[in-house]
Amino acid sequence: MISGTDAQIRISDSIPQYLFSDFATGVVVKKNGEKIIASLNYNVITEEMIFREKGRYLALSGIDEIDSVYLNNMVFMPAGNAFYELAVDGPVKLFVQFSGTVRVEGEEVGYGSTSQTSRVRSLNTLVNSGAVYSMDLPENLLMSRHITYYVEYGGKRKRFVNERAFLRNFRDYRENLEEYIEENNIRFDRYNDVVKLVQFLNCIYGDH
Repeated sequence: MISGTDAQIRISDSIPQYLFSDFATGVVVKKNGEKIIASLNYNVITEEMIFREKGRYLALSGIDEIDSVYLNNMVFMPAGNAFYELAVDGPVKLFVQFSGTVRVEGEEVGYGSTSQTSRVRSLNTLVNSGAVYSMDLPENLLMSRHITYYVEYGGKRKRFVNERAFLRNFRDYRENLEEYIEENNIRFDRYNDVVKLVQFLNCIYGDH
């Protein structure tokens, strides 16, 4: 009972609060070896793994007891109260954080700036009402998605958002990486490009 890497991300336009276009059968693997099959999707607003059961949408709890979640040819690992995708496994691991922000359309305070307090209040209202988990968001909500990357090596996890930040972590491999980035037109705003780059890094990691 559940309590309350050639991946292709099928981003949903119809249910933007979720990572995937629909719920799909996934496997929750617990640290004790138990495997639980459930209908799953990932809510990018609350950063929770959601399971659907008898018409209800519930967040996985007991995250400290979960080892991993397998869903749509992707592997998700607990990261605090959220789940990050393990996009590349190896000496250098690549983790991907999928998140989102939401606000009420037209909710601005002075000179076009949006109130952070209003955003938080709107999100809390959505969570408390359960609307953020359902398949339909209110029409007056504006949502944006975010992807954040982390590399893990030597027991440390480092965040990066661009080429400069990435290369800073691997000074010994900088020349090889810069050459690969240029020859393959790697862009850090493209998920598949970042995956390919870390896969290449793992092929040469340890040679220096």
